Amino acid sequence: MSRRLYGVGPVDELVRSRPRSIRVLYAAANRAQAKGKDPVASLVAAASAAGVQVELRDARALDDMCEPGARHQGVVAVAGDFTYADLEALLAADAPLLVMLDGVQDPHNLGAIIRSAYVLGAHGLVIPEHRAAAITPVVTKASAGATELLPIVQVKNLVRTLEELKQSGVWTCAVAASPSARPIATLNLTGSLALVLGAEGEGVRPLVAKTCDLHAVIPMAAPGVGSLNVSVAAGIALYEAARQRRGTGSGVTTP
Repeated sequence: MSRRLYGVGPVDELVRSRPRSIRVLYAAANRAQAKGKDPVASLVAAASAAGVQVELRDARALDDMCEPGARHQGVVAVAGDFTYADLEALLAADAPLLVMLDGVQDPHNLGAIIRSAYVLGAHGLVIPEHRAAAITPVVTKASAGATELLPIVQVKNLVRTLEELKQSGVWTCAVAASPSARPIATLNLTGSLALVLGAEGEGVRPLVAKTCDLHAVIPMAAPGVGSLNVSVAAGIALYEAARQRRGTGSGVTTP
């Protein structure tokens, strides 16, 4: 089966990282042939130079290739199936930093988390196979193309995967409120670590949280709106981990 990616950013990343996976790239004719600094024209030139088949279409034809309301920005790429990574490959990194999602179903949240994970130095993302968003064109667009750059693993059982990680020497930390939860900045996040975040509204499920070694909370200055959006919480947790790993002096305590 094939998948369709759209948007200048995601398609550009695909052209840069895996041009051979692109079967055909459709581009808006008026923009591909435009003079000046039109990003679609630059993308078409880069794709052609990489050996990608490019076909020009009008804007309405591109609209028909995407789901209603999609913003394709004048480019649609038809590529092969998304290739998920192996967990073992992620664990090969020195002190890997992973993100695990427990049932995140909103594709925009998933895309935003993938984008944050990539730019903040995570080595990969783990998502469950069932009852959760998979990697779709909407997710790729929301990630600004980071789905093509960050290794993503899909597993059948999140609890079993957590146990495997712990056996491999990876600390597991649920970003979730609990009696034992500590402010995230007080934890040592510099070693092999998997940050676990839960679904929208429900948070980390009890069994998943119980399986984790640590529980962390992100202190909020003003209550009254419930909890942080999962993609925002992921960004904050990842930033704290990245800050500590840069050796900026966190004053943390070892778990």
